[in-house]
Amino acid sequence: MSTPTRTQLVAEAEELMRRVGYSAFSYAHLTEKIGIRKASIHYHFPTKQDLAEAVVDVAMARFVEALAAIGSAEPAAPARLDAYSRLFLLGVEDNLRPLCCALSAELGVLPDSIQEKTRRYFDLHLDWLTGVIEAGRTAGELHWPGEVRALAVLLLTTLEGGSLVARAQQAPELVLAGFAQVMMQIRTPA
Repeated sequence: MSTPTRTQLVAEAEELMRRVGYSAFSYAHLTEKIGIRKASIHYHFPTKQDLAEAVVDVAMARFVEALAAIGSAEPAAPARLDAYSRLFLLGVEDNLRPLCCALSAELGVLPDSIQEKTRRYFDLHLDWLTGVIEAGRTAGELHWPGEVRALAVLLLTTLEGGSLVARAQQAPELVLAGFAQVMMQIRTPA
């Protein structure tokens, strides 16, 4: 199997996990989508767990790159947070949930290794948000009287929940609706 096919397997598996969940997709779905035999998939990913681990690793690496790009492109904390929020729009038109949201919905049935990767994925979000918020408070760009980590949790859960509500209502604009309200409250007036 060539690298593009391996890359395609990971990409298709991610889409399936985001659309129907880890438990609901199988290698049979991938053979239909990509047009290869199950044996070819098993050669490179002996188990579904192996494939799912690769999906999460690739997604987390892509997310780290996106956060770095936001940090380079946006000097102010509010602009960084706004750019971060737009990451939650990726896939919403295709009825896809954020990967960490899709995984957390099935946490109880995921293999231990994927449960741990899911927790690390959320930690990555929360650690980045905490750093941006702290820098924004220090610079006088953000006003939040409480603990910084609590605001990071509020922003993340607002976006994750917004993603689910938007999906159920088939209304992409709902992904960012709650986030926009929180940002109105915490931005320091110019």
